Amino acid sequence: MERITSEVIAEKEFTIASRGYNQEEVDTFLDLICEEMDRLNNEIQDLRQKTTMVRPSAPAAESSSVSKEDENKFREILEMAATVKEETIRKAREDAEAIRLKAETEANERLNGLAEEREGLEKEVTALKETAVEYRRQFEELLHAQQEALEKATGLF
Repeated sequence: MERITSEVIAEKEFTIASRGYNQEEVDTFLDLICEEMDRLNNEIQDLRQKTTMVRPSAPAAESSSVSKEDENKFREILEMAATVKEETIRKAREDAEAIRLKAETEANERLNGLAEEREGLEKEVTALKETAVEYRRQFEELLHAQQEALEKATGLF
């Protein structure tokens, strides 16, 4: 499984489905982010437990300054990890919301375009129906005129 980093999140591209982004793909990616965050939390917890176990076994006088130094380093690492975690989650949420808004906007634009296209087609159909009615009327008039001409011609013979 690929490790989730802020670069991976920043570079992640989702494919666009017919009605926006593929929801399953977005959900899967967000699940991966959550799993990675859980893993980081577990790792932080393990490190905290290890530092707790190391403290009591340190010799009293000589290594206490080294132990404090190590403890400060561990604290700093844990704080950095927590900061990275929070920033990654915040960025992932922002990206997910931006993706959702973009997909929603694109879907609305597409629906509006389709509604306009439908209106245009309905007008065309109405115009074609009117034209068909007019052609039929003209054809009936022509047919009637031909019938009258035939009747007159029949009287001549």
